[in-house]
Amino acid sequence: KKVKKVIIRNRNLRFKIPINFSHFFKNLKIIRVKRFSKYLIFHLSNKTYCLLHLGMSGTIHLIYNSKKNSITNTSFYNSPFQPKNHNHVEIIFDDLKIIYNDPRRFGFFELIKNEDLLKKRFRHLGPEPFDDKFNIKYFNSFFKKKEKNIKNFLLDQNFVSGIGNIYASEILFLSKIVPTKKGNLFKKKDCKKIVINSKKVL
Repeated sequence: KKVKKVIIRNRNLRFKIPINFSHFFKNLKIIRVKRFSKYLIFHLSNKTYCLLHLGMSGTIHLIYNSKKNSITNTSFYNSPFQPKNHNHVEIIFDDLKIIYNDPRRFGFFELIKNEDLLKKRFRHLGPEPFDDKFNIKYFNSFFKKKEKNIKNFLLDQNFVSGIGNIYASEILFLSKIVPTKKGNLFKKKDCKKIVINSKKVL
């Protein structure tokens, strides 16, 4: 869909929204939306990108011109309807608009100029739990001689991408592994439990 207009109501998120943000979208189409780790990636028609991180309390609301008083929230978090306050960004199309709402303002937008910079942006992040690279061999290579505990490993985005505090706790509960267990004490069977239950929980 072609972007008609972008309205910034509050630039002060975790990182300030770039001054050229509204102009950046002018006359462009959002041709697809993908996700990596905790980021949404808007692919734009001129081969540039916009990243969105929802932070702790961010939600996206879809407001259709033809629908009134319908559920707008695209996630399970917070109110199912568009709140009156904390609507920081609006991206407007012909028949609908996307509203970014974030009471705590820990989320952020980031503009990426090309595919090479996009790849570079995510280079430091580990594989996602569904990735074939996230396996027992990968665990062993990462844990070797390290005293860091498993809960902190699961929260470390350099080790594995996209797992937050709640998911990490659920994975360890299902695996029957104490969160404070150190990496260098892990055996093959422990690693296998984590790999399997990471995919179940997510």
